[in-house]
Amino acid sequence: MKDPQWLKNFAFEAELESIHSAIRNLTTTQHDRNNSAAVDFISQGDQILGYLEDWLLDDEQKQILVQSEWATFFLRAAAYLCDIGLIDDDGAPNSKDAQNSLGQRSNALIQHQWKNLGIDDAAKAEIIAKIVWWIDPPDNIENKAQGAPNTPFSNTIVDVTLLAGFLRLSKTLALKTAATSREIQALLPDHNRELITNPDRYFDIDRIGPHPYFTATIQVKISCRHPEVHRALKHHERAVQKQLTAFNQRMRPRFLFSDLIFEIEPAGYQPMDLKFNVDSSAALQLFMGNRLYADKRVFLRELIQNAVDACSMRKLNSSSYSPEITITFNPDISIVTIQDNGIGMDLHWIEKYFLSIGISFYQSDQIKGINQDASIDIGFISQFGIGFLSSFLVTDKIIIKTRKKLSPGLMITVTSLRDYFDVRPLDDDHPVGTEVVLHLKKSKINFGRSLEYMGYLKANIRFLEIPVKVINETGKTAILGNQPLSYQHEKRSTTGFVAPLKFSHSEGYLFLGTKSNSDHVYALETAKGGVSVFQDGIFVTQLDSLLPESARGSIIGRINLKGAEKCELSMDRNRIFWTSKQKKQVLMSIRHGLVDLSNQLMATLDQQDVPINTRNSVVNNLAIFFNFSEVDDVMHAILHPSICTIVEKRFKDFVRVHFAHTLRSEGIAEADDYNERWQQIILDSFVHRD
Repeated sequence: MKDPQWLKNFAFEAELESIHSAIRNLTTTQHDRNNSAAVDFISQGDQILGYLEDWLLDDEQKQILVQSEWATFFLRAAAYLCDIGLIDDDGAPNSKDAQNSLGQRSNALIQHQWKNLGIDDAAKAEIIAKIVWWIDPPDNIENKAQGAPNTPFSNTIVDVTLLAGFLRLSKTLALKTAATSREIQALLPDHNRELITNPDRYFDIDRIGPHPYFTATIQVKISCRHPEVHRALKHHERAVQKQLTAFNQRMRPRFLFSDLIFEIEPAGYQPMDLKFNVDSSAALQLFMGNRLYADKRVFLRELIQNAVDACSMRKLNSSSYSPEITITFNPDISIVTIQDNGIGMDLHWIEKYFLSIGISFYQSDQIKGINQDASIDIGFISQFGIGFLSSFLVTDKIIIKTRKKLSPGLMITVTSLRDYFDVRPLDDDHPVGTEVVLHLKKSKINFGRSLEYMGYLKANIRFLEIPVKVINETGKTAILGNQPLSYQHEKRSTTGFVAPLKFSHSEGYLFLGTKSNSDHVYALETAKGGVSVFQDGIFVTQLDSLLPESARGSIIGRINLKGAEKCELSMDRNRIFWTSKQKKQVLMSIRHGLVDLSNQLMATLDQQDVPINTRNSVVNNLAIFFNFSEVDDVMHAILHPSICTIVEKRFKDFVRVHFAHTLRSEGIAEADDYNERWQQIILDSFVHRD
């Protein structure tokens, strides 16, 4: 476990090392007594702190800690001493009552033996003991929900309950620590409680951290080798969820996470009895609820994605085929119809994919071979096969009419996800493709409902390669999609500049606006919005982080990921998961795009009679777009000389300030990371020559 760097406060390292030394001595004594239950409290504390450092605490919570000079010390000390009450334990299975007294035992030991535990001050010991006690207070304590009162110490206030809450959640997620494994042990049947005395034998933790698909959810992936341990872990999951919910209800700042999922993979057994009480409607709510789809209008995007995929699939078999997608609203906007002339479905596809939640035909083995064929210019949007469920956020009934070529047509009526579907044959002359008719639930909104849906569609599908015909409630037709991604501007404009981004398969553009009078440009225009990311023409998310921080007030951008450069999306398709290679490629393209924009603007300035002070102001504003650590030789070679001069000066000043103590004839060892040719020239200029 790496050291939790943000918790480091070197003013307290000597005191913490004293605690570590005392703990090591106590642990050695336990081993000398041949106590097999001796606990490695330091390793356990590092693990608890590591979870807090790596992912469990968000920036707001960390900021609360670092603002108090003593908070991090007490947090770290309590992490190492929270289970010190086990020091004289013989390892016997604890009853529930005995387990609940661990906080009391640790509290008492710290208060009475604080000198032997390496603590140099009784007041510090009292606060550490309070935190430890509140990590696991007895069930019968009054006002348990309110927690402990804040405690003054050395001109600061220590939030005991907050620190205890942080440690409690992290500790209960560290499933193999001594106290937590005993909590799990207490959930086993009496005849099997000895199992968890050796947790490594019965389960492994494969991953713990933020869930890759469900927002605000902690994922714990476990490989388990015993059914009773499996059941105990699921009981522990519910207990931890209860803790998390209670903390978020009463504490501020709350955790970023609100839910917890233990995903347990059984090995050598079949956990049949874990499934009988799973409510299918609750499982569907997991996909349909706020965890996945926060905006109820998302059903439009999901069904359009399905239609686009169906059209793309049909296009594979017919070069003359012309795709068509139509969305129609009835006069009172109680019925929405989405129709495509794509490949359609037969009974086999309906049974295998449509009725199987989480299985997408377009990600099946049948399609992956086609989709990876470089000779076929085709991409499929669908990824998880659960998008259709989003329709049930807004509908009472769905009627699907579909026919695949050379197969009979089918009409499917769905009134409940918990009931059978009504399936009937269609006439033989029914057109190939799919029509989805949604009967919407009564809306609480009566004014401007068509604008509500039209605005959503314009924002999400305007760059689709397949145009979508939209017929509103008055019968008026609009064509959405198939718009150019590039920002529109006059070619001779001196106030707006557009730079195309370089990709192998994808497309992207940056835009820089400027202010000008009748004679010349005099300032950069303010712009906010970051970079809008689309995938296959459908909006995914908007990110400031793709732009350098210094450019976020002046630059906006659009990227449409396609082909081999597409990224994995979250299950709700509102977040994007970059690989390090993908992220590096996008950032590099954007940096070079910033060079292009800056050079365009500088070329305009060079042609205008711009006052020197105004020119210098614009140049300085452009120069801050470029961090000297990120300017490679290619960028340096083409970047306007006026901007290069400023970037080089900033690098020289940085070297002079940070590496002055190592300016020797052999070079600057600490500057090895600066290996661009232009950077080396500047570094070499600092070397003293005899």
